[in-house]
Amino acid sequence: MRFLLTILVVIIFNILNVQSQIQYVNFQPFTNSKCTGTSQGIGYSIQLDTCTTYDKNNTYIFTSSTNQVKWAQYSVSNVVDPVCSGSAKTTQTVSIGKCIQNTNIAFDDSSFPVYKYYYKVSVSNQPLVNSNSYIKSFMYNVGSCNENEVTNLQYFSNATKAVENSTQKPSSYYCSGSNEPYTYYCSIWGCGPTYTAANCQQINSTSPTLINNNNYYSVFCN
Repeated sequence: MRFLLTILVVIIFNILNVQSQIQYVNFQPFTNSKCTGTSQGIGYSIQLDTCTTYDKNNTYIFTSSTNQVKWAQYSVSNVVDPVCSGSAKTTQTVSIGKCIQNTNIAFDDSSFPVYKYYYKVSVSNQPLVNSNSYIKSFMYNVGSCNENEVTNLQYFSNATKAVENSTQKPSSYYCSGSNEPYTYYCSIWGCGPTYTAANCQQINSTSPTLINNNNYYSVFCN
C-alpha cells in the first residue's frame, strides 16, 4: 500500500512539474525604441516549444535558452494542424529583455499594425497581457478552455487600429464600458460596431482564424 502511494505521489509530482515548465514568450508593444512608458498596440504571448499559428498561412515555433529567444516561421497552405518542419521561411534570435522594432513581425497574417511598434521581449510562466485590452486566445485540442491551456494569444490595447488583410481597410478594437469586446469597421455599407465576445468556441470557417475543428478560441476584454 505504501509503495502504491509512493508511485502515486511521484506521478502527481511529475505532472505538476511538467505543467510548471510551460512558459510563454511575450511581445509587448511600445511606441518608442526604448520600450518605456505606457505599452500600447498589438501584442502577442506564445507558448514556447509549441508549434502555433494565428492564421492559415504561417506557423511558428519559439524556443528559449541562455537568455535568448529564437523562432522559426514556416509557410503553409490552408493549415489543418500546425506543422513546424522542413525548411523555415525565416528565423530570428533576440535577447530576452531587448527592445526590438516590429519590422517583419506580424504573427497574425490576417491583420497588420497601422503604426510601427517596438516590442519588448520577455519570458514568463503565464501569458503577459496589457490591461484594458481586446484579447483573442487560442487553445488546441481541449474543451475546457482554461488559462493553463492557452497556446497563443493576440491582444489589442483599447482603441488600437489594424489593417485587415482581406479588405486592406482598418478596423479598430475596443473594450466597451461594460468590458465587452467589439470592433469598429467601415465598409461600403457604412460604419458601425460589431460585438465579438466568444467563450471557448470551436473553430470553424467563420472563426477569427482557420486551424482545426478540434481547436477552440475565446475573445474577451480584461
